[in-house]
Amino acid sequence: MASYDLIQTDSELASLVALLRRRERLAVDLEGENNLHSYGIRVCLIQLFDGQRGYIVDTLAIRTKDLLKNLFEGSGWLKVMFDSTNDLLALRHDLGIKPNSLYDLAIAAQLLHRPGGLHALRDGPHSARSKDRFQKSNWLRRPVPKEMLDYAISDVVDLLALADALAADLAKEGLTAEFDKRNRERLDKVRVWDPLANFTRIPGFQRMRRAGRERAKALWYAREYYARLHDLAPENVASKPQLAKIVELGLRDGEAIARLLNESRQRNRIDPRDFGRLLADAERDAKADTRREN
Repeated sequence: MASYDLIQTDSELASLVALLRRRERLAVDLEGENNLHSYGIRVCLIQLFDGQRGYIVDTLAIRTKDLLKNLFEGSGWLKVMFDSTNDLLALRHDLGIKPNSLYDLAIAAQLLHRPGGLHALRDGPHSARSKDRFQKSNWLRRPVPKEMLDYAISDVVDLLALADALAADLAKEGLTAEFDKRNRERLDKVRVWDPLANFTRIPGFQRMRRAGRERAKALWYAREYYARLHDLAPENVASKPQLAKIVELGLRDGEAIARLLNESRQRNRIDPRDFGRLLADAERDAKADTRREN
């Protein structure tokens, strides 16, 4: 495992930004929260590796967010990442950051017909099993346990060597220009997080009649509103199958819905008054959005 520094203050980050200005490229990865332990998308750690030493930036400890912005937008070094889609969304949504350069290894792997994710491309102890182990970790927790920091930095230590190997293979196959095109498209894509747009993920939504779809959409909005108000993961308010069941049963008021959701629930019990009030707002907003869409 590579040696690394944990960056937790503005002065440490300012010094790091100055140091990294002399680098041509760095491996980059993020760890964050995505509606699993609390509401919304948060960038919790930024991992960097320059080929010799690693750096982990504790974004939650940094007070001057412009320093984080400068790390990605004011730097000349190439950001080498693997499957950057979600990370670019998180940077944009949480920190207002749009990196000024990118080399996404997942695009290269796709062009070279090499499936299986990062663990399939690299050699060493990092496996799908170890990835799964930390998949649901709470990266908002402070202090971050050392084993989680070690895992975080291990995600970037192989990326530069992989970039060299994949670049050589792309050139051999005559795919460099196509890679550059797709890589640019990924960097330039406009990314907006819209959690209200995912109501079609409710099981059986496509088979519902019009009234059922309208009800499902309003319930999805209400779930999001309640989760945001109470800083909960939406799935801790109501699972997607529970939303489908509410539609099927024809439950209309907040008290009846809360009663169903609170069955066998010890934690995060739903407040019927809150849910009823937010449900009324959700019904109004869902109808307004449907009118605009049509």
